[in-house]
Amino acid sequence: MYKVMKILAIAVLIVTIAGAGAVLYGIRTLSPVVEQVYVTVTPAGDAQDVFDGALAQVADGTFTGRVFSAGAAPDAEECTFLTYTVRLANRGFFPAEWVSLDVQPVEGDVLQLDNVQANVLASGSQGDIAATILHAGDAAATSRNYTIQCYVFGRKTTLQGSTQ
Repeated sequence: MYKVMKILAIAVLIVTIAGAGAVLYGIRTLSPVVEQVYVTVTPAGDAQDVFDGALAQVADGTFTGRVFSAGAAPDAEECTFLTYTVRLANRGFFPAEWVSLDVQPVEGDVLQLDNVQANVLASGSQGDIAATILHAGDAAATSRNYTIQCYVFGRKTTLQGSTQ
């Protein structure tokens, strides 16, 4: 009987240590991490339909993105679309929901197009989220700061970073 109780105590100790390790892992991986950030540059003249549609929505008051400057409408040949794509990895046990990416504007940024996707990052997976900025001028300076917000297990998580 003594030997059975000793084996049972050791088994309970091993299960307790494994459970504590799983809880610690879950707490440490509660928020997703940024793995990679890259920028894609597209002249606005090459995406004339998107350019015209965004400016028409701004003029109609139906634009759902963010407007940075409310000046005169720029010409497509003088503008550039900058698409910032951030690859996230969620190594935790819970999905990251309501993931959003906001790029901090700099001088010359006109608007940020709305990301109309349902952004959920499942547990144990990777995914990309993108934000597209209409910039008046060329793409000489693509460096921006960004903020990613999401909810994991009901807790708001904010990640900040910058592109080079």
